[in-house]
Amino acid sequence: MKSTFLVLGALLAGAACAGPHAAAQTIERSVPISTIDDGAGGFNAYFGDGFAAAQSGRSFIDVFTFDVAGLPFDAAASVTSSYLNSPSDKDLRITALSLYRYDPATLDIVGPAIAGIDQTGFGADAPDSWSLAAYCLPAGAYAVRVDGVVRGAGGGSFGADLTVSPVPEAPGFALLLTGLALGALVRRRMAAAA
Repeated sequence: MKSTFLVLGALLAGAACAGPHAAAQTIERSVPISTIDDGAGGFNAYFGDGFAAAQSGRSFIDVFTFDVAGLPFDAAASVTSSYLNSPSDKDLRITALSLYRYDPATLDIVGPAIAGIDQTGFGADAPDSWSLAAYCLPAGAYAVRVDGVVRGAGGGSFGADLTVSPVPEAPGFALLLTGLALGALVRRRMAAAA
């Protein structure tokens, strides 16, 4: 009986000591994106994050926020991790890329998230590469989310880009299509007359 209590006591003490080291806390960051006007009603943005050697072994969630006003828009984003040639492991492993609309007051996600596609190449030294595209999104507050794990002994980093382009208004788009159709009709009649 006494040995059972000793074994249970040893197991509990071991679990208490291992607890803080067993599950490292996730690194979570949220920052607004600085945008660069493209001169055509949209914008471009370049962003990323870096992690120190002390953060090795921890997972991370980075959220980059931006607002789009006015017209519906198309968006494309990509993210690539760096490779610093740490022994035996990639420095940073990207596990997900997504784009979603959210409510700035409550931070709740509004509607479905658009998931990125893993385009990482083959080989031990291939940097992680993800991309996504979304079409005809309504104006509002949006976020690009990057999830991953810091694996390198020296930390790691990633870089990302975002392009947002307005979608032409329906009447303007219809006018453009009408003009193209009329142009084709005129060319056909001129060719038939010649």
